[in-house]
Amino acid sequence: MVARQRFLLGRGERLTQPVDYRSGPVTDVAPYAWVDHRRLLRSDLDRQMAAFDALPSMARPGDRVVSVLRLHPQYYSRSAFPSELLRAADLRFIGSKPARFRPRAGRGADRNDGLNSTDVFVSGKRSSFAQLREQLQGLEADDPLALALGKLEQIRALEADERLQSALPAKRSALEIVMHFDPLLDADWEEQFRQYAETCKVALARDLEFQAQGLWFLAADATAEGAHELAQFAFVRAVRPMPKIRTVEAPRPARSKSAARMVSLPAGEPVDPVTRVAIFDGGLPPNHPFEKWARNIEPSPSDHIGNPIPELLDHGMAVTSAFLFGPVIQPNLPRPYTRVDHYRVLGDNLLADKQLYSVLLYVDKLLSSTRVDLANFSFGPDEVVGEDQVTAWTTMLDDHFHDRGILATIAVGNEGEESPPHNRVRVPSDCVNALAVGASDSAEAGWARAPYSCVGPGRAPGLIKPDVVAYGGCEANPFHFLGIGALSADCGTSFAAPNLLRVAAGLRAHFGRDLSNLAVRTLLIHSAENPGHPRTEVGWGQPASDPADIAICDEHSVRIVYQGTLDPSKVVRAEVPLPDDSLSGKVTIRATLCYTCRTDPNSPGDYTRSGLDIVFRPHQDKLPKPTKESPKPHPNYPKSQSFFRGAGKRTEQIQRSDGFKWDTVRHGEETLYGSSLKRPVFDVHHVARSPGASVPKQPEKLEYALVITITAKNHPELYEQVLAKYRLKLETLSPRTELPLRIEL
Repeated sequence: MVARQRFLLGRGERLTQPVDYRSGPVTDVAPYAWVDHRRLLRSDLDRQMAAFDALPSMARPGDRVVSVLRLHPQYYSRSAFPSELLRAADLRFIGSKPARFRPRAGRGADRNDGLNSTDVFVSGKRSSFAQLREQLQGLEADDPLALALGKLEQIRALEADERLQSALPAKRSALEIVMHFDPLLDADWEEQFRQYAETCKVALARDLEFQAQGLWFLAADATAEGAHELAQFAFVRAVRPMPKIRTVEAPRPARSKSAARMVSLPAGEPVDPVTRVAIFDGGLPPNHPFEKWARNIEPSPSDHIGNPIPELLDHGMAVTSAFLFGPVIQPNLPRPYTRVDHYRVLGDNLLADKQLYSVLLYVDKLLSSTRVDLANFSFGPDEVVGEDQVTAWTTMLDDHFHDRGILATIAVGNEGEESPPHNRVRVPSDCVNALAVGASDSAEAGWARAPYSCVGPGRAPGLIKPDVVAYGGCEANPFHFLGIGALSADCGTSFAAPNLLRVAAGLRAHFGRDLSNLAVRTLLIHSAENPGHPRTEVGWGQPASDPADIAICDEHSVRIVYQGTLDPSKVVRAEVPLPDDSLSGKVTIRATLCYTCRTDPNSPGDYTRSGLDIVFRPHQDKLPKPTKESPKPHPNYPKSQSFFRGAGKRTEQIQRSDGFKWDTVRHGEETLYGSSLKRPVFDVHHVARSPGASVPKQPEKLEYALVITITAKNHPELYEQVLAKYRLKLETLSPRTELPLRIEL
């Protein structure tokens, strides 16, 4: 018989309520005795002043210099930032980078590999640093400035050599220059820097520049000697070789007999005429077969992309086919979910030294001026994700994805068979506001990572990269596409990414505005299954390839979507809906929470402006045991249990690396006995931050999406029971257009 469709339930946010935030006691003891620490800091400041005095005067605009404050690992958290030091010494925070070291004493001193912390970049006049040196000697241990200085492991000048991030060729070559730059505060030295670059014989390309939050990216040409001279300029953050765009190859013609069969194009219009989809790639040839559903948009000559070339057009056609139809398996192709605008952003200028910036600026212009709901990027710089840097590509895309609510898929790259670290995911798949997609060798059971698919981890925050994998083909089981008059076959993450975006488009097509793009992203990750592969290879796993498998609840299960906002520093309690009667046997709860947020590229280790502390409380009547600090547990705060990794009171280092505190995705699953569950809840605490401040500046509300699936094998009517109990709050999300029926015998 035909089973009644159990569509997922929405309005889960009606099951949320605010609760007070309860923090634990702070018991840290200062790692160093002040008298000894003061003496060491004085030596640091003496060496730093000598380095500042040795700089060319033209490299010190307005006599300003840049210092590095290394925070002791004990003061890694946002709230411990030494703001009083910057205020008292008249210094300005301009950025930071991750650091790992073994301190002399305190937390981490007993570990040979040290602990994670932060190197903070601050700028100020030489006179400010000189005054700090003189003031240091008379400070008592309880002075606020002394307490702030006690959080430091070291003070030093930022030297030219550490700004050069790799070996540069002696002859003139294309470089990328990264500056610490705030247009409101640093515009007075911009022209001085250009003049200084001329004296160093560094040619800056004025038309190839990009500004992000706290950073200024420039394309240039220079010799190694000239680059080293330029790196003495106080506000230079990095000098590195200009990356190339990853090689893009055309798919091979299909050789198998099964692939050579004729296919039939669908006759109808797309399911969804409203959603706007953009593919950024090599373009479409004039005679492409997708005219009814796809249009090619060409760049203007002023965009400096160059002319189309056949290999890139074939690649663009394959990517477009993967989005419209998925892998071509059946002779009758499915009806596309949406139309797609294919923007040609690659051309015969691809191998030019600074073409990366021409493409970046063109994509930035398109995203700034065009409405886009879903987007795919199957190309990017040939650059491995780094621990201590954020590229112009990543920050540009993350800004657009957050500000415009775009759901984007980004291919992680096909260098997975190279030796580490060259097999690591490629830029810009380190975006925290997008889905980084690797490739699997099959869409069926028994799948594995395709050998060529790049592996993680990503950069923290954003450790889980790829986020997921999707079928992208392999040599033995290639991905088939529709071409001009024939099929083609190939494999690559270039095709896995649009293949997954097609599933997202299917959810948008069937549910429209009932599901935000953020909810769609959350549902995709929530549906991912991982039969045991390393997380560094496949992320959270492989999502369902059919929107119906996401939208329709299986027997014995119920799936609920929560969509809402979180106020900064506040806690929201989200109830996990269960029937009134206790559930028997084992119950599995799977939960996925995603958000997008503003980012700070000048502080890679603190890249995301928002983080979450999430606590799972499975039983409302079971309270924690009394402790010295809390002799009488509060009945509104039942005993917590691990769910997402990192639950409970842990150090900031563990919260970041193990608990993914500042990552934009949290995903977990626990199986418990039904008797251990009574009105279970998740307490979600929104932790906002601003780099260079212990208290966040103008924090924003955080949009989130949470998906929870409850499965109880002993309860085939679980869906109906939950819907009946919460009928005044939860709503069935019925599709606008018909989903394929499931047939049960």
